[in-house]
Amino acid sequence: MIFVFSLVTALYDVKTALIEFAIFLVLLSMYVWAKYHKKSKIFKYINNMNLDLGDTSFKTLHDFSIPVTIVRSDGSVEWNNKSFADICGREFLYNLPLSDYIPEFDINKFKTDKSSNDKFSYKIFHNDHCYRIIADIIHPDASGKDENYYIALYWYDYTKYEILKTKYHDEAFVSCILVIDNYDEVMQGTPNADKPQLTAFMEESLESVAQEANGILKKYEKDRFFMYIQKSALEQMIADAFSFTENFKSILTGNKVPPTLSVGIGTDGSGIQQNDAFAYSALDMALGRGGDQVVIKDNEQYHFYGGKTKEIEKRTRVKARVVSQAMKEIIQDANQIIIMGHRYADVDVLGSAIGLYSIIRSLGKDAKILLDTYNQTVERFLSKYGSEYNDIIVNKPYANEYITPDTLLFVVDTQKYSMVEEPALIDVSKNIIVIDHHRKSTDFIKDSLITYHEPYASSASELITEILQYIDDVELKKSEAEALYAGIFMDTKNFTFKTGVRTFEAASYLKRRGVDTIEVKKLFQINLNTFVKKWAIIENASTYKNKVAIATCTKNDEDMQTIVAQAADELLNITDISSSFVICDMGDKIIVSARSFGDINVQLITEKLGGGGHMTIAGAQLTDTTVDEVTKLLKTAIDEYFE
Repeated sequence: MIFVFSLVTALYDVKTALIEFAIFLVLLSMYVWAKYHKKSKIFKYINNMNLDLGDTSFKTLHDFSIPVTIVRSDGSVEWNNKSFADICGREFLYNLPLSDYIPEFDINKFKTDKSSNDKFSYKIFHNDHCYRIIADIIHPDASGKDENYYIALYWYDYTKYEILKTKYHDEAFVSCILVIDNYDEVMQGTPNADKPQLTAFMEESLESVAQEANGILKKYEKDRFFMYIQKSALEQMIADAFSFTENFKSILTGNKVPPTLSVGIGTDGSGIQQNDAFAYSALDMALGRGGDQVVIKDNEQYHFYGGKTKEIEKRTRVKARVVSQAMKEIIQDANQIIIMGHRYADVDVLGSAIGLYSIIRSLGKDAKILLDTYNQTVERFLSKYGSEYNDIIVNKPYANEYITPDTLLFVVDTQKYSMVEEPALIDVSKNIIVIDHHRKSTDFIKDSLITYHEPYASSASELITEILQYIDDVELKKSEAEALYAGIFMDTKNFTFKTGVRTFEAASYLKRRGVDTIEVKKLFQINLNTFVKKWAIIENASTYKNKVAIATCTKNDEDMQTIVAQAADELLNITDISSSFVICDMGDKIIVSARSFGDINVQLITEKLGGGGHMTIAGAQLTDTTVDEVTKLLKTAIDEYFE
């Protein structure tokens, strides 16, 4: 203000203005001096205080009950307190590598972005103690670019908590449901005099499993048991590869068929109730994959053990009759119906879809068949009989416009959400019926009205053929009977694989309905060019582990998937070959086609590649990879299977 007054006064009286300006300079000088002097006193006070506190804090840190050490970026010790010296058994560790005294310590755990100031948590076990290490990276250089940085480590002894955690983990309850999955078949072939003893031996075998696991076993049906065990017992069973399931098969007391056991196990749930739900889901998965295996369901995924026995064919047709009646009622109440199968439809999709359509038509309803991508065998059938189904077969855009939440949606020859022709239809429809014969996978379609799933069946066409026999007055055209027969013919490889009594009964029924087997055979003919390509793949094959044939190829035909499948079939004709795999680069993906005689379960192998199928017929599709990489993955999966 004085400075402003001096400027104003200068306009009227220069002498007075100079006096005022002089006063301004004096006051300004006093202000600057006072400020500097005060700042200096503050710095001096803080510095003295830091020195006092530094001595105190250093002494406190040295005698601190929590072990503390500071290490350099190369893992050598810069400083440690007394408590940490007690851990190492040496008082002075300066300049010594910490890993020499605590081998479990790994400095590479902290090799990270040194410009960050994040703290790290790291757990190690040393001399029967568990330590939770809290690490803090310290940079002498404020920029964080100095390579020679320090890491302050605070060692918290968590041993008591770790013991408590381990005890809680080991003593957690695990729910198990055990099912003798071929009980009826075993009893049918056993003399009446031996049945009580056989039953007693089977129950005694399961009781011994429960006793060894220190668990509780409770029978609630003739062939079903509850068992509750602790998590530690489950881990022992896993380590033992559930050997009791193999021992169970050795029970022979007059029975001609060895009994097999399926086990569903639920663990890591929020409580016993959720573990029970997990166990039921796991058992459903085990039975859906053919039985004779153990499936564990936890919070994250399914785990599979066993599953090397062929499916047991069910002689009774009660389920087929019940399903047919339920389907009949649902169809009669439906206003719109769509049928679809898996992508790149084969003749089993076509046969089961057309057979299902004949049932729907006989009940006075209309239906559409979604058929967008398919192989050459389907194309030959459509070129021969397609005019009969011009108004029935639709593509994806039409189906997406047609579908409503009330539309009845049939899914045939697949149960995998990721494999259907158009997954969007499943997202829309609230009324879904699934009919499939493949072994169950974790990607199965949930919340369906009916899931008619029989892994023993040769094909979806066989299942549809059985169902339509329980529908009154079904008008089955010759073309429809041949489509169903072709589906069975293809999936059984000319009635060789997965062929049971009911397969021949279904084929016999279709023959009576006018099937011309020669015409069906012609559907599977291939031209000379395709024949040559198939044998070129076979010529490229090599053996692995002396009994596995592996061949690779690149897409050079529009119907390459069929050629690959046929090549895999032909490789089984080679002496001493038990299973075959053909890997083909299709451009946008790599496909794997697998076949076996049943002694090697190709389904378990292809599942490791993200695929699935049956014991004898399976496949997989992989993206963003190469044939060489898939070949390595396949060989690793085969190695794991044999191990």
